[in-house]
Amino acid sequence: MFALKMAHREFRASWKKFAFAILAIGIGVGAVTGVQGFGRALKRSLLREGRQLIASDLLIRTSTLPKPEEMAALQELKNQGAEITLSTETVSMVGVATPVAGRTRRRRKQEDAQTGLQGGTETARQGVAAAHPPGGGRGSETPILVSLKAVTPGYPYFGVVELQPSGSLHEILKKGVVVSRDLLLRLGVEVGDQIRIGNAEFVIGAALLKEPDRIASGLEFGPRVLLSQVSLQQTGLMQFGSRATYSYMVRLPSLGLDLEKARRIIKERFSDRARVLDFRDPNPNLSRSLDRMTMFLSLTGLFALLVGGLGVATSMHAYLQQKMDNIAVMKSLGGRSSQILRVYLTQTLMAAFVGSLLGLAIGLVVQLLFPWLLRGLLDLQTDVELSPAVLAQGMGIGLMSTAGMVLPSLLAIRRVRALQVFRRLVDEQPLDWRPKLLRWGEVALVAAGNLAVIGAIASWLADSWRRGFGFVGIMVALLCALWGMGTLLFRLFRRLPRLGSFALRHGFSNLRRPGSQAALIFAVLAVGVTFTLTIRLLQISVLQQFVRSAPPDFPNLIVIGITEQQRPALWKLLRSWPGVIDAGEPVAAVPARLVSVDGQSIGDRTLDEDERRFSRTEFSLTWAREMPPYTTLLQGKWWKGTPDQPQISVGQFAARALRLRPGALLVFQAGGKEISGTVANVRETESIRPGSNNQFIFSPAALEGLPVTYVGSIRARADALPLLQKKLFEEFPTVTSVNITEILAVIQRMLDRVSLVIQFVAAFAILTGIVVLASSVASTRYRRVREAVLLKTLGARRAQVVTVQAVEFATIGLLGGLAGCVFASWLASFLLGRLFKTDYEFRWMPLVITVVATPLFTILAGWLASRSILRQKPLEVLREE
Repeated sequence: MFALKMAHREFRASWKKFAFAILAIGIGVGAVTGVQGFGRALKRSLLREGRQLIASDLLIRTSTLPKPEEMAALQELKNQGAEITLSTETVSMVGVATPVAGRTRRRRKQEDAQTGLQGGTETARQGVAAAHPPGGGRGSETPILVSLKAVTPGYPYFGVVELQPSGSLHEILKKGVVVSRDLLLRLGVEVGDQIRIGNAEFVIGAALLKEPDRIASGLEFGPRVLLSQVSLQQTGLMQFGSRATYSYMVRLPSLGLDLEKARRIIKERFSDRARVLDFRDPNPNLSRSLDRMTMFLSLTGLFALLVGGLGVATSMHAYLQQKMDNIAVMKSLGGRSSQILRVYLTQTLMAAFVGSLLGLAIGLVVQLLFPWLLRGLLDLQTDVELSPAVLAQGMGIGLMSTAGMVLPSLLAIRRVRALQVFRRLVDEQPLDWRPKLLRWGEVALVAAGNLAVIGAIASWLADSWRRGFGFVGIMVALLCALWGMGTLLFRLFRRLPRLGSFALRHGFSNLRRPGSQAALIFAVLAVGVTFTLTIRLLQISVLQQFVRSAPPDFPNLIVIGITEQQRPALWKLLRSWPGVIDAGEPVAAVPARLVSVDGQSIGDRTLDEDERRFSRTEFSLTWAREMPPYTTLLQGKWWKGTPDQPQISVGQFAARALRLRPGALLVFQAGGKEISGTVANVRETESIRPGSNNQFIFSPAALEGLPVTYVGSIRARADALPLLQKKLFEEFPTVTSVNITEILAVIQRMLDRVSLVIQFVAAFAILTGIVVLASSVASTRYRRVREAVLLKTLGARRAQVVTVQAVEFATIGLLGGLAGCVFASWLASFLLGRLFKTDYEFRWMPLVITVVATPLFTILAGWLASRSILRQKPLEVLREE
């Protein structure tokens, strides 16, 4: 109670001195609790709305129609009272029907007249075209790639399909289709107009506002179109080799057939190629991605908290410097070191408690911002929830990390002697807790204890001891390396020749003032800049590098779903079309599933979850006589001519995922037949031209007798693509043409959202560094006041004093920004080379912006923290002296 009362009295009287420490703790705790809270809220939302998210109790997804024994399992579920409905998802091209095209053009002329463009200049018309390019904006007659979903009556069992105008979904689908609002905008059509899908034309019956099970579909390319199964058959899109996902939605009866029994029936009859989901975990891939994202972002927030803890330690160190006389007086009155240590430890924990409360409030704000940051990537309604577990976790992390960081300063209290009160010096005596005054064993013990506490917290967040301590080890090593680098850099300022500039001379000397935390601030800023800038460099480089590193014949249009009958006429059209630069021979594709490896069923092989999921993929088999261009053999040799026994070339990714080596015997099932072959080689291919990068390429004649579809790749001028796609859609409506730029745009949007979230959390580390800078200014306030007073007394103007401080702050920020740019460029180059097998192209603009912005932020933070110092009257300080 004595310690509590004394701590409360001192904290109440000097809480302003802990303001920056409280803020630093709050930022770190806020980052951690915000990420953890959002992750828990999202999981609860997935669990609470599980049935709505898959529109059923149980969902069976497969890329091929069920076999007879699998259909028997579905019938058994029906016999026990279950209801089952089917949905089929695929991609196709959608265009405006001919009668509507004329009406669309007339409506466009009316819009032009209303906007003053009727009869206007060609320049004005080009401006509108630039603002609304083909495939988007005001509408386009160019066909658009869409995601089709054909449903049967009964869909959805749970949730509601919201339409505009409202009505019965299946009644509307009897007469037409339902399309998403972005498709209406991009095609320039309205409800009641007609669109063409494959060989059929349909009336748009309503606009789709909300689809309950959209999240179960995963990544989609293009707007959504809902239609009936009967309408899907009318389009002629579903042919042999057509890519589609079949989803059987099961609604269980209230009595008799429970979820576990239904899953057991499905598991016994369905092969591993089917994915079985239920409302308890409606999207396992999303759940795994969410866990990984939460872990990564939480550890990033923990780094901000670690930096904040260092700021608290420096603040406490400066605070104890000012309390040396108080400590000496208490000891002279009989106070024991342990009692005084408890007083200041309690006082520190009070500050940590207030900072943690602030962090919990910041965490709630972060939870509110996350849905906005992830919009378009994860559109799922989440509520801000005050989870007791997350609140307790945030409070515990804040208290434990703070206590561990300030322990070295508090232990130095034992070094203060009662005699100190009788020999008080004008200058402050540093309360030095460095190794020269402490036994090495004690320092090592405290450091090991701190690392153990921080590692335990990281392991708690990462749910893994190895990941937690590995992350802490890397971060601490990086921080210490940069801290040491900063110390050496600022020592070099002593060796600079005498500068003529008053501001530069005094600003540089301030970097080595007693109690300065310049090296720590430099290290924190450098790490924060490295983190955020690396993400930014990767974000802007991945797709550009991907395209730039492509071979000279890199295609920009992919044509899929070509039948044997369509192939000659389609290729004749492509090779005669103006603007087509290259239309190589189409590549045959045989959809197949891997059955066994070396006589062992693929389901019996020891694979992890990701590898097992890959093994269930429906692969596209093809054949080739010669090795594809831009290919390197990693193992084995390429065949010559037509081997007597079928041989297979395996892509590096498949070989790694399925653990395949040359000599392995693979058995596939395709078109009701089994195809076997021996692995001849493992290859790596840099080209993305269809056929060259298939994971399994057979030797010639190995796939004879199997029905095939073809995939083609075309290289054409960009201005020729819209008309070419329109012609292909008119002549071959069941063929799908995919503009590569559309795919890149989808990937770019994903990268933008992911990088925005990472940068948002990483910004907490930079913000903490700014707070540490302000804390450093506050901790050396007395020295700075005396310095400013002496300079003013000697004739310095206020502007000169401000310039001196600006030089000090700008130097820290500039060096931190430069170090961060160097590390970020190296790290981006390493990751691009390791992950994307491409060279890093140096980019000036992001680095220049970073180097300019970091000093500006540090100057602003330092100026805000030192305003009271600049306002100090010289006479007041001179009287105290």
